Amino acid sequence: MSKYPFLIFADLDGTLIRSAKNRTDSDIVVEYKNGEPITCVSENADFSLLQNVVPVTTRSIEQYSRIHIPRFSPEYAICSNGGNLLFNGEVCQDWLEYSQSEFNKCREEMEACKTVFENDQNRSFEIRLVDGLFLFTKSTRVSTTLENAGKFGSLNCFSVGEKVYAFPKALNKGAAVKRFIERENFRGTIVCAGDSLPDIPMLDIADIAIFPDDLENVKAKEKLTAPREGFCDFVVNTLLCARYRKDFG
Repeated sequence: MSKYPFLIFADLDGTLIRSAKNRTDSDIVVEYKNGEPITCVSENADFSLLQNVVPVTTRSIEQYSRIHIPRFSPEYAICSNGGNLLFNGEVCQDWLEYSQSEFNKCREEMEACKTVFENDQNRSFEIRLVDGLFLFTKSTRVSTTLENAGKFGSLNCFSVGEKVYAFPKALNKGAAVKRFIERENFRGTIVCAGDSLPDIPMLDIADIAIFPDDLENVKAKEKLTAPREGFCDFVVNTLLCARYRKDFG
């Protein structure tokens, strides 16, 4: 990756790919689950030109593996909100061992948080330990669920819509990007794109951050924003645009 003058770290859902619920006839479905289309991209987006993109996602490894974007095969991908690094689809064991050690440091509080979720009357979904690194569930009253789970100092609890997560604080997208940069000994420009709260730690450390204009409190050096509607197309077009590619370098 050091051959590029800039690296792009991009969230997937809502950033590079979007829900297939409102897809047009010309959109390309890039993910199916149980035979049903889940996510899509524009047919005009040539992802083959984005070879210096590292996907950074909260998705589990299994969820990430469902995505198949035409002509897009990133060498690296960061999954599990920073907990796993994939190289050509294979888990980097040294990266995972570090993540597991961080999980073990807060195991007791994670178990206590799980108990809070179990006793939460607002919970509307099962509790999952995803990739052995974080908790996931859903709630009908997210603010109350987060308030009950917010007493654990070693954990970071947040929501995206009805989805509720509990992570070790050390496992976040910003820390993962820093780890990757150090691992690759990269010294160029860092471009990060994301659309939601879990992306903010990553956006904050970027030289150039791309995010929706309604996402608040991003501290990046340079910011490129756009309305949330059409944000995925804005991100892809920006990354493909020759002018911005020159600017990034």
